[in-house]
Amino acid sequence: MSSEEEGNVVLSKLPETVDPMIRAHILSLCSALGGTSTVEDGGYSLGDDALACLKDLKKWLKLYDQKMNRFDVARCMAEANLVKGDLLEILGGWEEDEIEDRIKQRLALGCVELLVPLTWPFERYNEQSTVNHHRHIPVLRFAQAAYKKAILQHPSKRILSNIVRIALPSVAMPPNERTERDEGLIKLVLYFFRNLVMIEHPMVTETDTGEEISRSATIGALKEQNVLHFLLFISSKVGNEFNTQDTVTMEVIYHLVKSVDIEKMFLTDEQESQKQGQDLTTLLKLEDEMKRASIRGASTRHNRFGTTVWIERSDKTRSFVSGQGALLGKSTGLDKMDASKKWKKPRGADTKGISRKTEHDMSLTLERRAKAKLREFVEDFLDAGFNPLFSHLRRAIDRDAQRLVESNQQQYFYLIAWFLKAERIRRKTLANSEDPATADLESFSLVASVLNQESLITLNRRMTEWFDTKQWTPLQSAMRCFTQILLTVQDMVVSPLEDDQEIAENIQNRLFYEEVTLDLVVMILRSYTRQPFGWLDDCTEMVHVHLKMLERFSKQHEHMFIRSRKRARAQRKKNVTGEDGAEGVPEEEEDEELAEQSKAAMKERAFDYSRFEQKFLTQGCLDTFLAFIGNYKELNYSQMKRAITFFHRVFVKREQEILMFRIDTIELFNRILQGPDGLPNSHPARQEMDQFFKHYMRRLVKMLEKRPELYAELLFTKVNSTMHYLQFGYNKQIKVSKPREVAELRIKPGLEFSEQVSVAVGALLDENKGDAVDWLKTVLSAAISERKSWEAEEEARLALEAEAAGPDSETAPQPSPSDPPFINIKPDNEARQTALLKDAKLRLLLTTLNFEKLDATDTLDARWIIPSQLTAIDLQTSFELLKLNTDNPPTFPDGQLAEDFISRKPKPRVQAFDSDSDSGPGPLFEPGGPTPMPGAEKPKKKPAKKRRRKDTTELTELGSDLDDAAIERALKRRQKEKERLAMIKSSLFVHDSDDESDEERDKQFYEKERIQRAMGPVGLDETAGPQLDFMEYGFGGVGEDWVASVGVGGGNGRKRKNVASEQAKAKKRRAIESGSDDDDRSSADGEKSDDDDGGDDDEEEEEEEEEQPFAQPPPELDIRTPSARPRRRGPVIVSSDEE
Repeated sequence: MSSEEEGNVVLSKLPETVDPMIRAHILSLCSALGGTSTVEDGGYSLGDDALACLKDLKKWLKLYDQKMNRFDVARCMAEANLVKGDLLEILGGWEEDEIEDRIKQRLALGCVELLVPLTWPFERYNEQSTVNHHRHIPVLRFAQAAYKKAILQHPSKRILSNIVRIALPSVAMPPNERTERDEGLIKLVLYFFRNLVMIEHPMVTETDTGEEISRSATIGALKEQNVLHFLLFISSKVGNEFNTQDTVTMEVIYHLVKSVDIEKMFLTDEQESQKQGQDLTTLLKLEDEMKRASIRGASTRHNRFGTTVWIERSDKTRSFVSGQGALLGKSTGLDKMDASKKWKKPRGADTKGISRKTEHDMSLTLERRAKAKLREFVEDFLDAGFNPLFSHLRRAIDRDAQRLVESNQQQYFYLIAWFLKAERIRRKTLANSEDPATADLESFSLVASVLNQESLITLNRRMTEWFDTKQWTPLQSAMRCFTQILLTVQDMVVSPLEDDQEIAENIQNRLFYEEVTLDLVVMILRSYTRQPFGWLDDCTEMVHVHLKMLERFSKQHEHMFIRSRKRARAQRKKNVTGEDGAEGVPEEEEDEELAEQSKAAMKERAFDYSRFEQKFLTQGCLDTFLAFIGNYKELNYSQMKRAITFFHRVFVKREQEILMFRIDTIELFNRILQGPDGLPNSHPARQEMDQFFKHYMRRLVKMLEKRPELYAELLFTKVNSTMHYLQFGYNKQIKVSKPREVAELRIKPGLEFSEQVSVAVGALLDENKGDAVDWLKTVLSAAISERKSWEAEEEARLALEAEAAGPDSETAPQPSPSDPPFINIKPDNEARQTALLKDAKLRLLLTTLNFEKLDATDTLDARWIIPSQLTAIDLQTSFELLKLNTDNPPTFPDGQLAEDFISRKPKPRVQAFDSDSDSGPGPLFEPGGPTPMPGAEKPKKKPAKKRRRKDTTELTELGSDLDDAAIERALKRRQKEKERLAMIKSSLFVHDSDDESDEERDKQFYEKERIQRAMGPVGLDETAGPQLDFMEYGFGGVGEDWVASVGVGGGNGRKRKNVASEQAKAKKRRAIESGSDDDDRSSADGEKSDDDDGGDDDEEEEEEEEEQPFAQPPPELDIRTPSARPRRRGPVIVSSDEE
């Protein structure tokens, strides 16, 4: 048997991949469609019934492959070379001038109807995948790559433009005249472009690099054949003329721009050449470092010899390391020993694909010509199509339109982030441009559709939903979108246009108003586990930008408020039992739904940035940034600076040093700066990292010296309960706020007891608190039984005592009945205990029933009691009223509610002392009369006329009888009376140590006082007679101006405080100047003032306001001023006459 026959035998034994009958039908249809013509110079010639063959092939694809979930027909078409040999030839044969040829237009439409399912992207293998899928899909992927290559490189160069021509008649029709077929035809053409852009080479090899179907080749073909213009036209008219084509248009644009580096796309030719040179230099340096590292560990001519090295410790113990690698450096032996002891925690399989890299983590490099074409398309799209397309898509996402698939929302947020970044870089490029025509910047209205309140709400809702369901890839696209919105707003703040600045201010108010959004950023940062590096990069960038902008905004606005969620305790409803059990289930379910809706109540509160920043000072947030900086080999300067800024915020700004004191953190920083594979010296962030590490180590050494217990804590993760103690050496003092009582209510007066109970019960029933009334009925029922038992027992006790008294009971004292003990009201659960303190309506019902609160403290442990004076009959009456009002809920006339009969009970105000208030406390000292002095005669006072002084309130009430001047004079008189009483130092309150001395010393003291008064003012010359040491008693020592004006040498030695009127001071000075004679006059003046109280108000006012001149010193006296301030004497008791 020959080798050819043996091969045929082997092939015959292999199982058939496709049913032979199906292959025969498909091949026969492909042959009948057409083929190469021998008459028309080798061109393609259509069959006699080509249009029918196209329809039959379409039916086979739809009825066999799609409905039976198989790929047999597609496999047969790929083997028959249908696309390249027939379909593309038919499309390429449609000339541009054949506009009215209906037959070729229908043939082209039939070709597109076949191309769309043949190029449809394959889904990932899932649980519904069969053996047939695994058998055909790899072959069909290569077939689709061949389809794309044939379409892009077709010699006619009009395959794509002819496909656009198919949809032009439907596009040109007005929207109200289009049929469903026209709408479907436009979507069919767009789906073909979507499929074409999505096709990538399944396996790149050295011989087949896939450059023919790369992104650059695709963009060039779409640009040359006017497909990009078609996409711009559709996107600019979305919402007005096209309503259902928004999602597929977005998908085409998404697969065109995804993974494209925007910064490189906007570089000029000169900047790009410079960038390529820098990249080449960086790669060459990296290659040199890799070579040096490989040379250090390269094998030598002695590597065949065995090597064993031991390391001897201080305690004479040894550790052995084998291999020549231990001799390469000083620490290589220890590193090898540590590597052998290192324990790696086993991690389970990533079944959910959390660590799998996605298309967000990839970067694509375009050719120079493709970048220029894509840049032109992006700029035109931002100018014309961005706002219409994304505003219409946002409305479709909000109403959850049926045409949306799971990936559309992710693509929506990714494209918003991509185009916002493109707009920012374009504006930056134009601002740096030297051309004055392009340097003028327009407003940010080109991207305003994604900066309004509705878009922010949609973004927040999707971020919360994806975070709760742990969909990390869609969440990554939302994080990018949120970051780019923040950066765009930041650029708007510094915009020269005032409109942009005002819009940026409003956007920031909305972004930072919801506390839920602020907390979501913190929770996302803490949730990092094993996500890829791209997710980690986007997460840390979002946190960095968010914190930076929020801090700046809070500093600019001193009074900033946010809306936070306030949790309310859901009210429990008592289960309906008995005959109404069947009807109670729906009602209970409805009440539970209402309670769930009422749980979340919103409130506004002042925003404290430091309090919000404290939420980031946790171990989870710090571990996320440590994991991020662990990829230091791949980080650029901005990424390294981002991580260092967060560490500085934690370690220096907020002084949470204990949080970062860990062995693994120290090892990571040391490896970055001093390790063999550490951060190179040429890295721009090397200096900043070195400065932070030095400060970190200095603080660590000081803290270890201060608190040696940290040596053990370096091995463990810090917890919140011990962080404060480790930082400051004492436990954190936690202030527990005490609960306060709710405001007391009262029922409007004029209602009977039964009506008051109806109002209180109705108020509770209106708030769905019938369970509280039911609980009160249970309490009353038990209290009635207890009180009846006690009353029966008390009655029996009295009867026994009366019987024991015998026949003399009439004369003997009757036994007195005792008061019953009070009954404690015990709540049935914790919610009821809280309601007794917080529920004002329940407390109103308790007080209406004459229940009392036993404890005066406002705590949850405060007890309510049923007092002793309530008899069993009273309790029975209250119970019947409660039962009556619950069985038949009370109604009130004129449609009023129970709330209308309830008002807030005002609290009695505790009046503080006010010198201007007549109702305040009395004078500081009661007027007990002058202090008795030896040798002083008490003046006889005239009996004062008794006159009732009117209260201030009475004066205001009599405003109609008295004029304003009379009222004002009366108030002044009352004020002066208070000042006079306040100045009195009565002997009832003033006690000096001199009172306990002997009488001889007192007599000498008063004798000196009498002589001093007789001598006159201080400052007499030597010829005036004997002078005493006046400085010993505090006289003198005043200024020359005062002596010249008042003519005295000094004042009383003891300065009085709180003197309220200048008239009292003047009287005091006159008493000192005039001596004892003036004392009598002042006393007489005081008696006269008392007598004048009964006179007319006008005369009294004139006497009080009369000014009397001060006594002048004799002209012949030589007044001298002491050179130094004299020493002061002790307190001197002055009589009230001197005042």
